[in-house]
Amino acid sequence: MQIKQCRFLLNTLNQTLQKNNIKVQPKIKAELMLNGAFADSDPYTAKITLNKILNCKLLTKKYIKHEVKHIEQAQIMARYFAGISGNIDKGLEQFRKLLIERFPLSEIEKFNEKFYKKNIEIDGVINKKHHLFKKAKAYVEAFKEYPDMSLLDDIDVWYNKGFSSMIRNRKRKMKLYKNNILEKEARIASKQN
Repeated sequence: MQIKQCRFLLNTLNQTLQKNNIKVQPKIKAELMLNGAFADSDPYTAKITLNKILNCKLLTKKYIKHEVKHIEQAQIMARYFAGISGNIDKGLEQFRKLLIERFPLSEIEKFNEKFYKKNIEIDGVINKKHHLFKKAKAYVEAFKEYPDMSLLDDIDVWYNKGFSSMIRNRKRKMKLYKNNILEKEARIASKQN
């Protein structure tokens, strides 16, 4: 990647973090993504990945804003688990298990405990008295409902139930995806200046 592109990505990330008042910076990288996505955020590793195919600064900013919102949501969920468990380490372990439960392949990577501990150190835990408690609880429920949008899931349905079942399943997942609060907020964030 060219130095100008790296600077642009880092500057855009820093501006977005500052605007959203997020104090702990996730890692960002650009790589070739063959799954058709333009960008992705991984709450397990606290990394944002941008597709190298995406070479438009306007779209890059949009996707960075979208993915930063997802990282912010993950931070809130981690703080929530730390608050309800009464112990940061136990809470982060519960959060890690939630991530693995929904996306088992995440366990291939190393959980970024340092990122979440630093966030909790700066912003504190979220307990029942915290103003973000209801939102954090809603995020956890929305995360549990988050559909598996992977191509492998589609292939599995196609193999076991046929092509028409795969199409119906894909439409059902897209509806769940679009109506999920995590995605709704991220889409709003991507449109803000």
